[in-house]
Amino acid sequence: MSNVVAKENNVSPSVETRVNTDVSIMGIISQAATNPQCDVDKMQALLQMHNQVMDREATAEFSRAMSAASGEIPQVAKNGRVSLGGKVGYNFTRWEDMDAVIRPILTKHGLRLSFTTRSSEGGMKTIVGTITHENGKSQSSEMDLPIDVGNGRNALQAFGSSISYGKRYCAEMLLNIVRTNEDKDGVSSAPARQSAQTISPHQKNEIIHLLRKLGMGPEKMLAHLSVQTVDDIPASQFKRVMDYLRKHLEKRGASHESL
Repeated sequence: MSNVVAKENNVSPSVETRVNTDVSIMGIISQAATNPQCDVDKMQALLQMHNQVMDREATAEFSRAMSAASGEIPQVAKNGRVSLGGKVGYNFTRWEDMDAVIRPILTKHGLRLSFTTRSSEGGMKTIVGTITHENGKSQSSEMDLPIDVGNGRNALQAFGSSISYGKRYCAEMLLNIVRTNEDKDGVSSAPARQSAQTISPHQKNEIIHLLRKLGMGPEKMLAHLSVQTVDDIPASQFKRVMDYLRKHLEKRGASHESL
């Protein structure tokens, strides 16, 4: 399953210059190779050195493009909403909103984003996100996720939900994307509102996964912690919450290893 960001057909000046230089040097090497007195060992050493220089230039070009793109990507709003019963739930950034923001910026800098998946142990799915530059250099990030089985979802919908979740988090890790809670103008210019005192997105996913395994809502747990949403759970309480949920699973005869 793949989603690739398309790029324009025009070639950036830096790539064109690098290609022209490469062709010029290769022409010199080819001409020298026709000389019977040419030292083959020296030519091989020269070719190897040339390849190393070109590789370093390509890496530097990729790094510049990534830095420029990351600097232009604005914060992305949490426009999606998951209800866990009543007024309780949490907000999340929809993949379509994130894609609409990052796609034109990546294209501008000769970058494309693609995704692949593979099966992992324990019924998990690994989502792999890769950003590739037009010069061939790339960087990847991956995330292991359980199939997101929720109320009313069939197997295909559960798989699709996990893929969408993985895409968001792989893109965030690759491009250092910041999410916000509100977006009044389509693109928010407000400063980042991340708190080191609340649980991380990965920790939230673990809690939601256990809640779904139990088939219970978070109302009682949130009320006990005096918070409104799962996002608001203090990081200092994460272990306590997980222990509480696992204890309930054990009471139901569920195996901890099956989580």
